[in-house]
Amino acid sequence: MRQPVLPSLPSLPALALLPLLLFGACACQGVPEGAAVAPAAAPAVPVDDGAPGGGAGPVRPGAKDAHVGDAVRVHGTQVGRHLEVLLGAYVDPAISADKNFAPPAGKRWVAASMSFVNVGGASYGALGRMWAHDGAGQRHPVVPTGELTTGKPIVFDSLEVGERAEGWVVFEIPENARIGRLEYHDANIRANAGEGFWAV
Repeated sequence: MRQPVLPSLPSLPALALLPLLLFGACACQGVPEGAAVAPAAAPAVPVDDGAPGGGAGPVRPGAKDAHVGDAVRVHGTQVGRHLEVLLGAYVDPAISADKNFAPPAGKRWVAASMSFVNVGGASYGALGRMWAHDGAGQRHPVVPTGELTTGKPIVFDSLEVGERAEGWVVFEIPENARIGRLEYHDANIRANAGEGFWAV
């Protein structure tokens, strides 16, 4: 009776190399094109209020930052979405009117006096977002602090056409950070418009 013919097995050296070949094939695979890579450290962001969560991105060529005392006209993508935003004052450090309320150890507050006027043809239900940019490239969002020695925080539920909302916004930053720029980002601002930036 003829014995069945078995397939020949690879030699022991070939078997020893097999795991190395498989590992090498996996290790050489790069990140798929277009895949997102997590940053080393992401700045803190406030609770979502309907405004974009990311930065404004690259600013259009020739755009310049405004300064303290300057009003900026912010144009939204929707017809009738226009705000005139004024940075009235900037204080560093900002101090709470409540002597028992202060930033945690290693942090300090800076604050900006802001005025928002709805100069468009549609009402606003949300203010948008603001950040303070430090010299290390980190963005710091607005934090709730209550009343400051310089005035009350800005609060409103909606902003109808022709109405104004004004008050202070506060940013909590590292004690040794140097803030050089403030950013306001409306919920419907045009991308890369270069609007809503102040040098401080």
